[in-house]
Parts: sequence; structure tokens; C-alpha cells
Amino acid sequence: MSQKARVTRRRPVRHAATLTMTDQTSHPAHTLDLSQGGVSLQTSSQIRLAQYCAVSFQVQLKDGAHKVLAMGQVVYSDPDAELGYKTGVQFLRLDHGSVAVIDKLLQDG
Repeated sequence: MSQKARVTRRRPVRHAATLTMTDQTSHPAHTLDLSQGGVSLQTSSQIRLAQYCAVSFQVQLKDGAHKVLAMGQVVYSDPDAELGYKTGVQFLRLDHGSVAVIDKLLQDG
């Protein structure tokens, strides 16, 4: 995990998510925490490190539902006795709408 990821403000968030790999395989997931730099996810299987992927999830804000879609890279996928696997994705690209939604989530926390 990069030093930048460690110092970025993180907020616990719990939403159903989908992790889609470059080979088009999908993994259901749940978000654990979020920052502008990345997201930590609960996954049922271990995800290979350094893979590129898309992460998507929907959040409910005061003005309605918003979808977050990010392109990223898996930076860790560690076994967890309670969660299955804790998988971290560092964001490489976010659209402006997703940046705004994450900003709002972090401000409200």
C-alpha cells in the first residue's frame, strides 16, 4: 500500500459493490471503507495482486441515489477470519461525478 493511501482520510462505508476484472469476471463485494485514493472491500475469494479492475457501487445521498464507478488496481487481498478476504483497490481513474460523490461521503462522515 502506498504511503499516500495511508494518509488519505478514510471513512467507513457499507454498500454492496461489484468488482469487475479485465477478463470480465465479476466478484460481488461489500465496501468497508473509502477515500479519494481507494476503497477497501470484503470479497469471498482472494483477488490476485496488481490486477486492473473496475469497482462500482451505489450510494444514497440527500439528493438521491448516485453510482460510483472507478478504475483501479488491486493492492492487497488478505484473508480475514470474519470477512473472508479484505481486498484493497487503489483508484487510478474516477469520473467527475464519482469524485463529487466520494467528496460528499467524506464530508458527511
